[in-house]
Amino acid sequence: MREMNEALKDLGKFDPLVMKFLEVLAENKRLFEIKLVCDKYAKLYKTLNKEEKITIISAEELSGEEKSEVLAALGANPMNAGKEFTIDYTLDPAIKGGLQMYTETEFMDMSLVSRIEKLKSEITKLSE
Repeated sequence: MREMNEALKDLGKFDPLVMKFLEVLAENKRLFEIKLVCDKYAKLYKTLNKEEKITIISAEELSGEEKSEVLAALGANPMNAGKEFTIDYTLDPAIKGGLQMYTETEFMDMSLVSRIEKLKSEITKLSE
């Protein structure tokens, strides 16, 4: 335990409460859970501060204007009142067009490929 405390002191200054918490984790052989604790804390912190991470997937790079439109659409949703967004834009040419949006709790697919698949499904139903 003393070795761990000395090693942590070399890394930086920690609040005594944090040190005690780490000691309790170590005594109970739960230090391997520290990443889970950090992840949960970060999630709760973001929830408390109304921060939300969103991943937007598009077939092609979005322009600045298009990114502004995405942010405006998110802000227009009454359920997002007061939230701050961290948006990660990624590319996936396989979606052909439109957008896909991932949050920690939701997935919205407004891609061209999903619309084509829905149309194919409807046509197949009609031809049976």
